[in-house]
Amino acid sequence: MMIARTSQPKVNLIQQIGPAIWGIVSFNILRIVTDLTKKDEFWSGGIRIHANGLMISIAICYIITFMWRNGLKKLFSRAHDIPTNIMKEYSICLFQVIVILNPIIFISERLGWIYMGDGFIDYILVNAIYIPLLLLYYTLLRNEVINKSLTDSRVHIEQIKADKLGTDLQLLRSQYHPHFLFNALNTIYFQVDDSNTVAKRSLEQLSELLRYQIYNVDDKVSLDQEITYLTSYIAFQQQRLTERLTVYTDFGDEWEGLAIFPLLFQPLIENAFKYVRGEYKIDISLKRQGEEIIFKVSNAVLEHTVNKQGIPIGGPVKSGSGLTNLIKRLDLLYPDQYILRSKREPQLFSTELIINL
Repeated sequence: MMIARTSQPKVNLIQQIGPAIWGIVSFNILRIVTDLTKKDEFWSGGIRIHANGLMISIAICYIITFMWRNGLKKLFSRAHDIPTNIMKEYSICLFQVIVILNPIIFISERLGWIYMGDGFIDYILVNAIYIPLLLLYYTLLRNEVINKSLTDSRVHIEQIKADKLGTDLQLLRSQYHPHFLFNALNTIYFQVDDSNTVAKRSLEQLSELLRYQIYNVDDKVSLDQEITYLTSYIAFQQQRLTERLTVYTDFGDEWEGLAIFPLLFQPLIENAFKYVRGEYKIDISLKRQGEEIIFKVSNAVLEHTVNKQGIPIGGPVKSGSGLTNLIKRLDLLYPDQYILRSKREPQLFSTELIINL
Protein backbone atom coordinates (compact mmCIF):
# COMPACT_ATOMS: atom_id res chain seq x y z
CA MET A 1 0.00 0.00 0.00
CA MET A 2 2.83 2.40 0.73
CA ILE A 3 4.23 1.91 -2.76
CA ALA A 4 0.86 2.70 -4.33
CA ARG A 5 0.44 5.90 -2.33
CA THR A 6 4.00 7.01 -3.14
CA SER A 7 3.73 6.46 -6.89
CA GLN A 8 0.30 8.07 -7.37
CA PRO A 9 1.46 11.73 -6.93
CA LYS A 10 4.17 11.17 -9.54
CA VAL A 11 1.61 10.05 -12.08
CA ASN A 12 -0.59 13.08 -11.33
CA LEU A 13 2.37 15.46 -11.58
CA ILE A 14 3.32 14.09 -15.01
CA GLN A 15 -0.27 14.45 -16.19
CA GLN A 16 -0.39 18.03 -14.91
CA ILE A 17 2.86 19.32 -16.41
CA GLY A 18 2.99 17.04 -19.46
CA PRO A 19 0.97 19.38 -21.73
CA ALA A 20 3.12 22.34 -20.69
CA ILE A 21 6.32 20.48 -21.53
CA TRP A 22 4.91 19.38 -24.89
CA GLY A 23 3.77 22.94 -25.65
CA ILE A 24 7.23 24.34 -24.86
CA VAL A 25 8.97 21.69 -26.96
CA SER A 26 6.62 22.23 -29.90
CA PHE A 27 7.04 26.01 -29.79
CA ASN A 28 10.81 25.80 -29.71
CA ILE A 29 10.87 23.35 -32.62
CA LEU A 30 8.72 25.84 -34.55
CA ARG A 31 11.16 28.63 -33.70
CA ILE A 32 14.11 26.52 -34.82
CA VAL A 33 12.46 25.82 -38.16
CA THR A 34 11.26 29.40 -38.78
CA ASP A 35 14.24 31.34 -37.38
CA LEU A 36 17.29 29.26 -38.19
CA THR A 37 16.13 28.28 -41.68
CA LYS A 38 15.77 32.00 -42.42
CA LYS A 39 19.21 32.59 -40.88
CA ASP A 40 17.68 34.80 -38.23
CA GLU A 41 18.76 34.85 -34.64
CA PHE A 42 17.02 32.15 -32.58
CA TRP A 43 14.06 33.69 -30.71
CA SER A 44 14.62 36.95 -32.57
CA GLY A 45 12.02 39.71 -32.18
CA GLY A 46 10.25 41.06 -29.16
CA ILE A 47 10.15 38.99 -26.02
CA ARG A 48 6.45 39.78 -25.53
CA ILE A 49 5.48 38.25 -28.86
CA HIS A 50 7.50 35.09 -28.14
CA ALA A 51 6.14 34.83 -24.57
CA ASN A 52 2.61 35.12 -25.92
CA GLY A 53 3.34 32.47 -28.54
CA LEU A 54 4.76 30.17 -25.90
CA MET A 55 1.73 30.60 -23.64
CA ILE A 56 -0.63 30.02 -26.55
CA SER A 57 1.29 26.84 -27.49
CA ILE A 58 0.98 25.56 -23.92
CA ALA A 59 -2.72 26.47 -23.79
CA ILE A 60 -3.36 24.59 -27.04
CA CYS A 61 -1.69 21.49 -25.59
CA TYR A 62 -3.79 21.68 -22.43
CA ILE A 63 -7.00 22.04 -24.46
CA ILE A 64 -6.02 19.14 -26.71
CA THR A 65 -4.99 17.02 -23.71
CA PHE A 66 -8.28 17.61 -21.89
CA MET A 67 -10.29 16.71 -24.99
CA TRP A 68 -8.21 13.66 -25.91
CA ARG A 69 -8.09 12.22 -22.40
CA ASN A 70 -11.87 12.39 -22.14
CA GLY A 71 -12.25 10.91 -25.61
CA LEU A 72 -9.86 8.07 -24.86
CA LYS A 73 -11.58 7.38 -21.58
CA LYS A 74 -14.95 7.03 -23.32
CA LEU A 75 -13.42 5.06 -26.18
CA PHE A 76 -11.83 2.45 -23.95
CA SER A 77 -14.72 2.30 -21.49
CA ARG A 78 -17.04 1.24 -24.31
CA ALA A 79 -14.68 -1.32 -25.78
CA HIS A 80 -13.94 -4.76 -24.37
CA ASP A 81 -10.61 -4.68 -26.15
CA ILE A 82 -8.19 -2.17 -27.63
CA PRO A 83 -9.95 -0.33 -30.51
CA THR A 84 -8.72 -1.52 -33.90
CA ASN A 85 -10.02 1.25 -36.24
CA ILE A 86 -6.80 3.23 -35.92
CA MET A 87 -7.24 5.12 -39.21
CA LYS A 88 -10.59 6.55 -38.16
CA GLU A 89 -9.27 7.39 -34.71
CA TYR A 90 -6.26 9.34 -36.01
CA SER A 91 -8.34 11.03 -38.72
CA ILE A 92 -10.60 12.43 -36.01
CA CYS A 93 -7.54 13.61 -34.09
CA LEU A 94 -6.13 15.30 -37.21
CA PHE A 95 -9.42 17.12 -37.78
CA GLN A 96 -9.53 18.22 -34.13
CA VAL A 97 -6.00 19.62 -34.29
CA ILE A 98 -6.72 21.59 -37.45
CA VAL A 99 -10.00 23.11 -36.19
CA ILE A 100 -8.51 24.04 -32.81
CA LEU A 101 -5.02 25.15 -33.83
CA ASN A 102 -5.80 27.46 -36.76
CA PRO A 103 -8.67 29.49 -35.25
CA ILE A 104 -6.59 30.11 -32.14
CA ILE A 105 -3.64 31.29 -34.25
CA PHE A 106 -5.91 33.46 -36.40
CA ILE A 107 -7.62 35.12 -33.42
CA SER A 108 -4.30 35.58 -31.58
CA GLU A 109 -2.77 37.30 -34.61
CA ARG A 110 -5.77 39.61 -35.02
CA LEU A 111 -5.54 40.56 -31.35
CA GLY A 112 -1.85 41.32 -31.78
CA TRP A 113 -0.69 38.61 -29.39
CA ILE A 114 1.52 36.93 -32.01
CA TYR A 115 3.08 37.95 -35.31
CA MET A 116 2.71 35.90 -38.50
CA GLY A 117 5.19 37.72 -40.73
CA ASP A 118 4.86 35.59 -43.84
CA GLY A 119 1.12 35.15 -43.56
CA PHE A 120 -0.08 32.00 -45.34
CA ILE A 121 3.44 30.49 -45.37
CA ASP A 122 3.69 30.80 -41.59
CA TYR A 123 0.29 29.13 -41.20
CA ILE A 124 1.55 26.22 -43.28
CA LEU A 125 4.73 26.00 -41.16
CA VAL A 126 2.76 26.04 -37.90
CA ASN A 127 0.50 23.25 -39.14
CA ALA A 128 3.44 21.28 -40.55
CA ILE A 129 5.20 21.43 -37.18
CA TYR A 130 2.33 21.11 -34.74
CA ILE A 131 0.20 18.48 -36.47
CA PRO A 132 2.89 15.70 -36.43
CA LEU A 133 4.00 16.67 -32.92
CA LEU A 134 0.45 16.68 -31.56
CA LEU A 135 -0.38 13.38 -33.26
CA LEU A 136 2.76 11.94 -31.65
CA TYR A 137 1.54 13.38 -28.37
CA TYR A 138 -1.82 11.65 -28.91
CA THR A 139 0.03 8.38 -29.43
CA LEU A 140 1.76 8.84 -26.06
CA LEU A 141 -1.56 9.61 -24.37
CA ARG A 142 -3.15 6.64 -26.09
CA ASN A 143 -0.38 4.29 -24.93
CA GLU A 144 -0.75 5.62 -21.41
CA VAL A 145 -4.48 4.87 -21.45
CA ILE A 146 -3.86 1.43 -22.97
CA ASN A 147 -1.33 0.58 -20.26
CA LYS A 148 -3.70 1.76 -17.55
CA SER A 149 -6.56 -0.20 -19.12
CA LEU A 150 -4.45 -3.36 -19.28
CA THR A 151 -3.28 -2.84 -15.71
CA ASP A 152 -6.85 -2.34 -14.52
CA SER A 153 -7.89 -5.45 -16.44
CA ARG A 154 -5.13 -7.49 -14.82
CA VAL A 155 -6.11 -6.18 -11.39
CA HIS A 156 -9.75 -6.99 -12.14
CA ILE A 157 -8.84 -10.50 -13.28
CA GLU A 158 -6.71 -11.05 -10.18
CA GLN A 159 -9.59 -9.79 -8.04
CA ILE A 160 -11.94 -12.24 -9.76
CA LYS A 161 -9.43 -15.03 -9.17
CA ALA A 162 -9.09 -14.02 -5.53
CA ASP A 163 -12.87 -13.89 -5.13
CA LYS A 164 -13.19 -17.29 -6.77
CA LEU A 165 -10.43 -18.64 -4.54
CA GLY A 166 -12.23 -17.30 -1.50
CA THR A 167 -15.54 -18.75 -2.68
CA ASP A 168 -14.01 -22.14 -3.39
CA LEU A 169 -12.26 -22.20 -0.03
CA GLN A 170 -15.44 -21.12 1.72
CA LEU A 171 -17.34 -23.88 -0.05
CA LEU A 172 -14.76 -26.42 1.03
CA ARG A 173 -14.62 -25.04 4.55
CA SER A 174 -18.38 -25.35 4.84
CA GLN A 175 -17.92 -29.09 4.60
CA TYR A 176 -15.56 -28.91 7.57
CA HIS A 177 -17.83 -26.56 9.55
CA PRO A 178 -20.71 -28.64 10.97
CA HIS A 179 -22.06 -25.86 13.22
CA PHE A 180 -25.41 -27.57 13.59
CA LEU A 181 -23.72 -30.77 14.78
CA PHE A 182 -21.50 -28.86 17.19
CA ASN A 183 -24.50 -27.18 18.77
CA ALA A 184 -26.45 -30.45 18.79
CA LEU A 185 -23.63 -32.21 20.63
CA ASN A 186 -23.67 -29.56 23.33
CA THR A 187 -27.40 -30.14 23.76
CA ILE A 188 -26.96 -33.91 23.90
CA TYR A 189 -24.09 -33.56 26.38
CA PHE A 190 -26.38 -31.97 28.97
CA GLN A 191 -29.04 -34.62 28.33
CA VAL A 192 -26.69 -37.53 29.11
CA ASP A 193 -26.86 -38.83 32.65
CA ASP A 194 -23.92 -37.65 34.77
CA SER A 195 -23.11 -41.23 35.70
CA ASN A 196 -22.37 -42.10 32.09
CA THR A 197 -18.85 -40.70 32.13
CA VAL A 198 -17.70 -42.59 29.01
CA ALA A 199 -20.41 -41.05 26.85
CA LYS A 200 -19.80 -37.60 28.30
CA ARG A 201 -16.06 -37.91 27.66
CA SER A 202 -16.70 -38.99 24.08
CA LEU A 203 -18.97 -36.00 23.54
CA GLU A 204 -16.34 -33.69 25.00
CA GLN A 205 -13.70 -35.10 22.68
CA LEU A 206 -15.94 -34.79 19.64
CA SER A 207 -16.87 -31.23 20.62
CA GLU A 208 -13.21 -30.26 20.87
CA LEU A 209 -12.50 -31.78 17.46
CA LEU A 210 -15.38 -29.87 15.92
CA ARG A 211 -14.32 -26.67 17.69
CA TYR A 212 -10.91 -26.95 16.05
CA GLN A 213 -12.49 -27.50 12.65
CA ILE A 214 -14.84 -24.55 13.06
CA TYR A 215 -12.57 -21.91 14.54
CA ASN A 216 -9.07 -22.80 13.36
CA VAL A 217 -9.61 -23.43 9.67
CA ASP A 218 -9.37 -19.94 8.15
CA ASP A 219 -5.67 -19.31 8.68
CA LYS A 220 -2.50 -21.27 9.15
CA VAL A 221 -1.86 -22.97 12.46
CA SER A 222 1.36 -24.15 14.01
CA LEU A 223 2.39 -27.76 13.37
CA ASP A 224 2.17 -28.36 17.10
CA GLN A 225 -1.52 -27.34 17.08
CA GLU A 226 -2.24 -29.56 14.11
CA ILE A 227 -0.46 -32.53 15.72
CA THR A 228 -2.44 -32.03 18.94
CA TYR A 229 -5.63 -32.13 16.90
CA LEU A 230 -4.53 -35.25 15.01
CA THR A 231 -3.66 -36.99 18.26
CA SER A 232 -7.11 -36.24 19.66
CA TYR A 233 -8.75 -37.31 16.43
CA ILE A 234 -6.90 -40.63 16.42
CA ALA A 235 -7.80 -41.26 20.06
CA PHE A 236 -11.47 -40.57 19.34
CA GLN A 237 -11.48 -42.89 16.31
CA GLN A 238 -9.90 -45.66 18.35
CA GLN A 239 -12.78 -45.55 20.83
CA ARG A 240 -15.36 -46.61 18.27
CA LEU A 241 -13.36 -49.45 16.71
CA THR A 242 -12.43 -52.93 17.83
CA GLU A 243 -9.78 -53.40 20.49
CA ARG A 244 -7.87 -55.46 17.93
CA LEU A 245 -6.91 -52.25 16.15
CA THR A 246 -3.30 -51.18 16.62
CA VAL A 247 -2.27 -47.64 15.76
CA TYR A 248 1.37 -46.57 15.59
CA THR A 249 2.10 -42.84 15.44
CA ASP A 250 5.37 -40.99 14.93
CA PHE A 251 4.97 -37.22 14.70
CA GLY A 252 8.56 -36.14 15.21
CA ASP A 253 9.50 -33.06 17.21
CA GLU A 254 11.12 -30.53 14.83
CA TRP A 255 8.18 -28.22 14.30
CA GLU A 256 9.29 -24.94 15.86
CA GLY A 257 8.39 -21.95 13.69
CA LEU A 258 6.47 -24.01 11.12
CA ALA A 259 2.85 -23.29 10.22
CA ILE A 260 0.43 -25.03 7.89
CA PHE A 261 -3.17 -24.78 6.76
CA PRO A 262 -5.16 -27.12 9.00
CA LEU A 263 -7.10 -30.31 8.26
CA LEU A 264 -4.98 -31.51 5.37
CA PHE A 265 -3.93 -34.79 7.00
CA GLN A 266 -7.20 -35.66 8.72
CA PRO A 267 -9.00 -36.96 5.57
CA LEU A 268 -6.15 -39.41 4.94
CA ILE A 269 -6.27 -40.67 8.52
CA GLU A 270 -10.05 -40.92 8.31
CA ASN A 271 -9.67 -43.01 5.15
CA ALA A 272 -7.28 -45.36 6.95
CA PHE A 273 -9.70 -45.90 9.84
CA LYS A 274 -12.53 -46.41 7.39
CA TYR A 275 -10.86 -49.13 5.36
CA VAL A 276 -8.58 -50.87 7.85
CA ARG A 277 -9.08 -54.63 7.74
CA GLY A 278 -7.03 -57.78 7.96
CA GLU A 279 -4.41 -57.30 10.69
CA TYR A 280 -6.18 -54.10 11.83
CA LYS A 281 -3.00 -52.10 11.89
CA ILE A 282 -2.49 -48.41 11.03
CA ASP A 283 0.85 -46.62 10.80
CA ILE A 284 0.92 -42.79 10.81
CA SER A 285 4.03 -40.63 10.61
CA LEU A 286 4.75 -36.95 10.12
CA LYS A 287 8.34 -35.90 9.46
CA ARG A 288 10.21 -32.77 8.48
CA GLN A 289 12.85 -32.86 5.77
CA GLY A 290 14.26 -29.41 5.13
CA GLU A 291 11.39 -27.22 3.93
CA GLU A 292 9.22 -30.25 3.23
CA ILE A 293 6.69 -31.96 5.45
CA ILE A 294 6.24 -35.65 4.74
CA PHE A 295 3.08 -37.31 5.96
CA LYS A 296 2.56 -41.06 5.57
CA VAL A 297 -0.32 -43.25 6.57
CA SER A 298 -0.83 -46.92 5.84
CA ASN A 299 -3.53 -49.35 6.85
CA ALA A 300 -3.83 -53.12 6.58
CA VAL A 301 -6.47 -54.41 4.18
CA LEU A 302 -7.72 -57.80 3.08
CA GLU A 303 -6.08 -59.00 -0.06
CA HIS A 304 -9.25 -59.13 -2.14
CA THR A 305 -11.55 -56.67 -0.33
CA VAL A 306 -13.72 -54.63 -2.67
CA ASN A 307 -16.44 -52.06 -2.09
CA LYS A 308 -20.01 -52.08 -3.42
CA GLN A 309 -18.85 -50.76 -6.77
CA GLY A 310 -16.35 -53.60 -7.17
CA ILE A 311 -13.34 -51.31 -6.61
CA PRO A 312 -10.59 -52.61 -4.29
CA ILE A 313 -10.79 -50.95 -0.90
CA GLY A 314 -7.96 -48.53 -0.42
CA GLY A 315 -8.12 -47.68 -4.10
CA PRO A 316 -7.08 -44.47 -5.87
CA VAL A 317 -6.45 -41.40 -3.76
CA LYS A 318 -9.02 -39.38 -5.73
CA SER A 319 -11.93 -41.65 -4.80
CA GLY A 320 -14.42 -40.34 -2.28
CA SER A 321 -15.67 -36.79 -1.70
CA GLY A 322 -13.41 -36.21 1.31
CA LEU A 323 -10.25 -36.94 -0.67
CA THR A 324 -11.55 -35.04 -3.70
CA ASN A 325 -12.08 -32.00 -1.48
CA LEU A 326 -8.62 -32.47 -0.01
CA ILE A 327 -7.07 -32.32 -3.48
CA LYS A 328 -9.06 -29.17 -4.26
CA ARG A 329 -7.83 -27.53 -1.06
CA LEU A 330 -4.24 -28.51 -1.80
CA ASP A 331 -4.56 -27.07 -5.31
CA LEU A 332 -5.82 -23.80 -3.86
CA LEU A 333 -3.54 -23.51 -0.84
CA TYR A 334 -0.33 -25.13 -2.11
CA PRO A 335 -0.41 -25.00 -5.93
CA ASP A 336 2.56 -26.88 -7.43
CA GLN A 337 3.92 -27.34 -3.91
CA TYR A 338 2.62 -30.76 -2.98
CA ILE A 339 2.74 -34.41 -3.98
CA LEU A 340 -0.06 -36.80 -3.09
CA ARG A 341 0.33 -40.44 -4.03
CA SER A 342 -0.99 -43.81 -2.94
CA LYS A 343 0.11 -47.40 -3.27
CA ARG A 344 -2.00 -50.56 -3.14
CA GLU A 345 -0.29 -53.76 -2.10
CA PRO A 346 -1.94 -57.16 -1.50
CA GLN A 347 -2.52 -56.55 2.22
CA LEU A 348 -1.55 -52.89 2.65
CA PHE A 349 -2.73 -49.54 1.38
CA SER A 350 -0.46 -46.53 1.92
CA THR A 351 -0.72 -42.83 1.16
CA GLU A 352 2.01 -40.18 1.19
CA LEU A 353 1.49 -36.42 1.18
CA ILE A 354 4.52 -34.16 0.76
CA ILE A 355 4.05 -30.39 1.16
CA ASN A 356 6.77 -27.88 0.41
CA LEU A 357 6.29 -25.02 2.87
